[in-house]
Amino acid sequence: MRKIFLTISMLIAASFVFTSCGAPAANNTGNKPANNANTAAPAADAAAIETEIKKMAGEMSATMAKNDVATIEKFFADNYMFVNQDGTVSTKAQRMEAIKSGSSKLESLAYDEMSVRNNPEGTGAILICRATVQGMNMGKPTDGQYRFTQVWSKSKDGWKLVSGQITLIAAAAPAKADDKKADEKKANDKPAAPANK
Repeated sequence: MRKIFLTISMLIAASFVFTSCGAPAANNTGNKPANNANTAAPAADAAAIETEIKKMAGEMSATMAKNDVATIEKFFADNYMFVNQDGTVSTKAQRMEAIKSGSSKLESLAYDEMSVRNNPEGTGAILICRATVQGMNMGKPTDGQYRFTQVWSKSKDGWKLVSGQITLIAAAAPAKADDKKADEKKANDKPAAPANK
C-alpha cells in the first residue's frame, strides 16, 4: 500500500512539473525581442545634412579668410587634427596658435566641387571639395588649388570639424618639345591604309 501511495504521489507531482513547463500562452507578449525590425531608427535626411555641412564649410572658409581666431575656433572640435600639405600633423591648439601668430594667414579661401556623404545615423559626415587658397599655412606659402577632405561630427553643440587634410592638385605638366617630336614621328610612321579594289 505504501508503494502504491508513493507511486501515485510521484505521478501527481510529475504532472504539475510537466504542465508548468508547457508552451507559453498565445497572448504572452513579454518574451518578444526588444529590437525587432519595426523599432529601427529612421534613416538620417542626407539632403538636409549635405546642405548644413556645405553651409558650415562656407561660413568657416569666410572666417578663415578673415583670420578671426575666436570664430574659427568654434568650428573645430577639441580633438581636431589637421594633415598639412607637407604631411605634418597639427592639433587644434597648434592651428589656433599659428593663426594668432600670423604664420597661418589666408588672403582668400574658396571651396567648390563640394561632395558630402553622411553615416546612416546622421552623426557624422565627410566633405570632399576643391579649395582655392592664397596665403600662408603654418609658415609655408599655400597659393594654389587643393583637394580638401573634412570630417564632421555632430555633438550636443552641433556640427564640429574633427579632422581635415589637404593635397595639392598638381597641374598638368606642359608637353616637352622632344615628346611632341616623338608623337609626330609615331603619327607619320603609321602604315598606309590599303587601297580599295
